[in-house]
This record gives sequence, structure tokens and C-alpha cells, in this order.
Amino acid sequence: MRTLSSVVFLTTLLILSGCSPAPSNGTNESGSPPTTNPKEADMGSQQDKAQEPDSNLPQELPTPTIQSESGISIPAVQGSYCWSGTCADYVGGMDLLKGHTFVPVLVGEEVSIHMGTDIPPDEWDLFEYIEEQVEPIASTDGTFQLPKEPGTHYYGASVRWTSSQDSQVSLGSTSFAFAVRVVEKK
Repeated sequence: MRTLSSVVFLTTLLILSGCSPAPSNGTNESGSPPTTNPKEADMGSQQDKAQEPDSNLPQELPTPTIQSESGISIPAVQGSYCWSGTCADYVGGMDLLKGHTFVPVLVGEEVSIHMGTDIPPDEWDLFEYIEEQVEPIASTDGTFQLPKEPGTHYYGASVRWTSSQDSQVSLGSTSFAFAVRVVEKK
């Protein structure tokens, strides 16, 4: 019986230690209070917390405008983000695109992504999901070329704005996914 009590006590202690509001990074900073929305959390650290006064970044999360060179608008699905002190974590990758309608776009077209801010992101990470692999796409400004092979293509993007005083300090970040059905020219 004593062994069972010890096991119950140790299990409870382990569970409760994982729920500690203190950060586990070794600092003495206090953690953020829990929120009622499990997808959103108010961040108590300086990362993504306060925008610099001269940053000209909007208070609202930027929404990407994705368009092909022939003018076809490609809808995006919002992914995880940290903006104006609020962070939300969503399932990533192709799971974001379940049930998504695919827009037909011509093979080889250039696609451009605009974030709708006066200041463009400092970092662009674009990639294509090919089967279970993530293939990076080289881009510094949110533009890239569609493949020359017809078919459905799945893409993801992650963008970040950093402090002009310290590139290690993020002023905001967002991610999103989109898909297209690449078709032959008629």
C-alpha cells in the first residue's frame, strides 16, 4: 500500500511540475497567465510583444494577398502567428488545407505574395509540400515560379518582421498555407 501511495504521489508531482507557470528556460521571469482560448496566448516575453514606435506595422495581423501573374487570386489559410502580443498556434503543413478548394493556375506562372504592410517582412520562408517532404523555395520577396508540371501543388509560407535595433527581436510573425491546381495552357 505504501508503494502505491508513493507512486500516486510521484505521478501527481510530475504532472503538476509540468503545469508550473514558471518558464522552463532557467530564467526567473514569471510565465504568462493561462487564457480561456487554447489556441491563443498572451505572450509575456519581449519576443513579438511590443512593436517599435517607428515600425509602422499595423496592430492587426496582416493578411496575405497571393496572386498569379495572370491576375488569379489564390486564397490562403491562416496558420500560426505572433502579432501585437498575441500568439496562436495552429496545425501546420498540408493539414491546414484539408477541405480547401484548389484554384486553377497556368503552368510556369510567377506567383507573388504581398503582406499588405508598408514595411515588407525581413524574412521569407517559402516551401512546397511534396508528398511527405518539405522542399524550400528560394525567395527573398515573396515571389516564385510555379512548376511546369500540371497537378495539385501545396505551399506554405512563414514571414517575420524584426527590430531595426536587434535582428534577434521579432516584431511579429505569421504563417499560412495555400494550394493551386496547375493546368496546361489551352
